[in-house]
Parts: sequence; C-alpha cells; structure tokens
Amino acid sequence: MSLTADSTELGMMLPMRGGLSIAEYYESLIYEFGDGLFDGIPTMLCGEHRGDAVIFSTDVTDSGAHFYFEGCEAEKLIFRPKGLGAQEDYKKSLIFIERDDFVYMFFSGLNYFFQGRFYFDLPRLLYRRASRGAKRVRLNGIITLRKVGGVEVVGELHDFSPTGASFFVATGALQAGENILAEFTIQDCGTCETVVNVVRTQTEGMPHGQCLVGIKMSLTKDQKRRAEHLYLCKKAEEIKQLPEYARNTRMLR
Repeated sequence: MSLTADSTELGMMLPMRGGLSIAEYYESLIYEFGDGLFDGIPTMLCGEHRGDAVIFSTDVTDSGAHFYFEGCEAEKLIFRPKGLGAQEDYKKSLIFIERDDFVYMFFSGLNYFFQGRFYFDLPRLLYRRASRGAKRVRLNGIITLRKVGGVEVVGELHDFSPTGASFFVATGALQAGENILAEFTIQDCGTCETVVNVVRTQTEGMPHGQCLVGIKMSLTKDQKRRAEHLYLCKKAEEIKQLPEYARNTRMLR
C-alpha cells in the first residue's frame, strides 16, 4: 500500500489522508467518534467561541487546508483560510472543527465565497469527540529498542498511534523513565525510527515473564510523517475488514 503523508497543526491530531476519498477517510476516523448527532447542531457549532478547522475536498491529492472557523451567519458556517488561501473545489467537503474542547466532523458543501470568506451549509449530521490525540490501533508488528551501551531489546507491538504505543517484552527489560532509540517494523506498512520515553510498565494481568510497556514518542517532522503513515496504513486495513453494511456511510464518494 502506498500512502502519502500529510499533517495538521491542530490538537485534533488528524492522520494523513493518504490518497483516500473523503468518504473512505471519514470511515477511517468515524469509530473514534460517538454516535451521529442530528439535533442541536446550530447550538453546538454556532456559539460565541471561534475555533480552528481543516477542510478536505473531493480531490484525493488534497491533504487538507487549514482555516479559522469564525462562527455562523444566517445558518451558514463561516471559514477564513490561513495563509494564502485555499484553491480547492469545496462543492462537497469533509470538515473538522476544533472548539470548546471538542472536535466536530461532518460533510458539507460550499454555498458561496464572499470577501475572502467561505460560507458552508450547516450539516444535517454531526459527529463529535473530545479533543485529544489520535486513537490507537491494534496491530501485529515488532519494535526494536537500542539502549545505551548497545543492549538491544525486541518487543511485540500491542497498539500504536502517531504519538505513542505499547508492546510486550520480558519482565525487567525496561524501566519507566528510560529514553531509548526505537524502530517500529509493521508488515506491509513500513518502518519508523525515533527516540521514545518509557512512561509505564505493567506486569499485573500479563502472562508469566511478560511485561506491557507504554511509551511516548519524540518525533521530528519527518518522523511524524512516517508514524502517521504507519497509523493510517493499519486504519485502512481495519476498514477493509469491516462488513459492507458497517462501511456504508450513504455518502457520495
């Protein structure tokens, strides 16, 4: 699978789109949100507080443009582009707004453009979750950790996100607080090497002699792109394995 990376500036931590249609990208993220909301949408979106936004067009090469969300006017959502402005066709769009400690996700269409601002229709269906890092995915893979002095520890990955991971190793192999060079290897998706910090170890409930280790990553810009690549690669595999009725969003692709 060949995926191209993108990134966002927002605390909502959206993974790369990787050439997916907006419906496929939506499907890869929807399970991180709660049930769809039909009622009270103007109240949730049109409060006094402004926010940040990312808008994706139907162009599969569009990695998402950053906007300021400026609230509502006459039942229209108002967005002002950051930087030089957006050049995409937003007739059909997937929109993310972060405000009031929540991330909102929905489909909408551009109604009109006026004086440097984009006016979108209010959505009929809205998804919401607390603003936080990307949800981890379960996966099979190997993590190789190289400690000071040349000691090498190999673990079995348990779950993974672009900011952290957990894995199984022998009890006593690692201690909380250690900073270690780690290399992730995930079949059919690739590798990523970065410095990690051990934040916890757990032996309770684990098989005899095994320990579950949780880590946080210290990523450069390039390493972040690689980590996001691995994350969405596995998310795409999850979507493909879902039954057709669970994947059907009734949205235009």
